[in-house]
Amino acid sequence: MKTAHILDFGIRQPRRNLPVGIARKRGESNFVSAFTKAYIANAIHGVGGKEFSLSGYGIADFVWLAWNHSGTNGDGTAVSVEKMNSELSQQKLAAFEMKLTDWRKGLAQTYRYSYFADLAILVLPPVVAKLAAAELKLFKVFGIGLWSFDKSTGKIRKLYTPRNSKPRNAIAREKAVELVGSSFKLGKFRK
Repeated sequence: MKTAHILDFGIRQPRRNLPVGIARKRGESNFVSAFTKAYIANAIHGVGGKEFSLSGYGIADFVWLAWNHSGTNGDGTAVSVEKMNSELSQQKLAAFEMKLTDWRKGLAQTYRYSYFADLAILVLPPVVAKLAAAELKLFKVFGIGLWSFDKSTGKIRKLYTPRNSKPRNAIAREKAVELVGSSFKLGKFRK
């Protein structure tokens, strides 16, 4: 059984701070929405949201909190809240930044998310991702993932995903996980 939920964290829209002509351009926003749909279509057991803000660490385009969860008790009945909360203790928080062109700026933004996320990933269109992949050593040094997403086909390609990555700040991670958990009324849980 697949369990996936998405939420818009309801922060103020940063694009409202821009001049009207620029604020109307929605290319990156449409890219984020398409990626989110493609990601969720393949995700199992998790919750996520767009425009996730954690004070001092920027606004991630998308976050996903995944956990090991069977969905049933083996007899087809739903698991209890207590069992779900114990399984949530094995969760992984991923933060995604998406850029259409400026991968260097995206790398810097994604690096900030690595303070609170178990996995921080920059997602780019294939042509831009190819340019960034030429500098893959930077992504490896900073522990940032690099994925490409083709909006026209909905295909996600994982060029580099750090293994066994951990957040740079455990307290920031706790705050982020609690914020996501409370937004979905999942109760208290920690890693």
